[in-house]
This record gives sequence, C-alpha cells and structure tokens, in this order.
Amino acid sequence: MELSLANRNFCLFLLTQFPFASSDDLEIMLSDYLFEHFDMPSEDWFTELTGSEEEEPWNGYTYAHPLNGQVTFYAEFHPHETVYFFNDTYLGNTGGHFHLSLFSWEELKAITEKATQNRSLLFLLLLPLAVGNAAEQAEIEAEIAQHLQQTSLQLNAEQLGLITKFLSRHLIFEDHEQNVFEELKNVGPVINRSHSERSRKKEDEELAAVNETIRLALGLM
Repeated sequence: MELSLANRNFCLFLLTQFPFASSDDLEIMLSDYLFEHFDMPSEDWFTELTGSEEEEPWNGYTYAHPLNGQVTFYAEFHPHETVYFFNDTYLGNTGGHFHLSLFSWEELKAITEKATQNRSLLFLLLLPLAVGNAAEQAEIEAEIAQHLQQTSLQLNAEQLGLITKFLSRHLIFEDHEQNVFEELKNVGPVINRSHSERSRKKEDEELAAVNETIRLALGLM
C-alpha cells in the first residue's frame, strides 16, 4: 500500500485521526462529516492498512520518517488507533483511550519545516498530537489549509474551509488554561491536559525523558 498523499483513501484515513475535531455550529464531529460527504475507504482497505484484530502478531503498516540523524518518527496503524513514536519513545495514540496533546504549535512547525520531503504528509501525521491557542488560530488555519491542498482529495472551497475549522478545533480547546504549556525546572514543558505524555500529572522522570526526545527531534542539544 502506498502511504502517501497521492493515495486518496489514505488522505481520508488521516482525517479520521482527530478525536477532538468538531464543529460547534454544525454540531457534528469531523469523522461523521467525512462519512456523510465522502466515499470512504472500504472495510477491506482499512484492514489491509491496520491489520486484522484477529491476527497475532499485529500485521498492519508502519510509516517511518527520519527527522534527523538521531530521531525517526514512526506511526503504526492498528485497528481503531494510530500509535506514534520517536525512535522507541511512545508519544501517544488516537484510540478510544487516546493520548495526544503533546507538541506546542511552534514545536510542530519547527519539526515539519525541516522536512526535505513529504512535508505535508509529516504535518498531517503529527497534527493530531499538536496543541494551539487562540492567538495562533489564524496561522494554524492558514497552515492547515495549505497542507490540505497538497492532498489528492481535491477539496472545494467549502470543504476546505470546513475541514480546516474542524482540525483547528482539535488543537484549540475552549478552556484557555488547557492550551498553554508551562516550563518546569529540570523537567521541561508540561501541559494541563491529562491525556498527554506531557501531562503535569505524570512523574518528573517520565516527563523529562519524553521532553529530551522531543528536543532531539527538534535538533536541540
């Protein structure tokens, strides 16, 4: 299977990986909007991508993208969830017990801007893990729209605008305090969202370890 933005089915799959993406105006989740307005991939296609729940060991696809000489990003496509890693460091997942809200918007930009190939694909794969705030919303929406136009979905203006808003809503929560990272001494950035590997509720050693891996991904020593 071709894991690229030239694969329309794969593009639609990527858009299903945003559990917070919703529209207050339409009162609908992005996943429901997609199933109502697009010809979604077949069950057989999903099974080929993610592997079968009945088969052991897991036999789905993995996307790998070297970020630099020290860190490679991996996205493992499992039934009902995508699981993310930098090297062997767990970053989160999109499943029923989702763990997301990992990167600040500035970190996501810094990682993807350094990509020499497949930049839009890397952006859309990492976007479910990102956090934004209201001051960044216009920039976030412009960047999302730019990358959506690199997909093979051929979105019309209405679709592009709506999906951009859905995805922006995934990044920015209504509770402002949950959109802000705080720097803890000897630990690094933490956030007030419990479903995150950077949640302030986690142990300092765990937080320091994931923060160090993110620093390496950013090329910071």
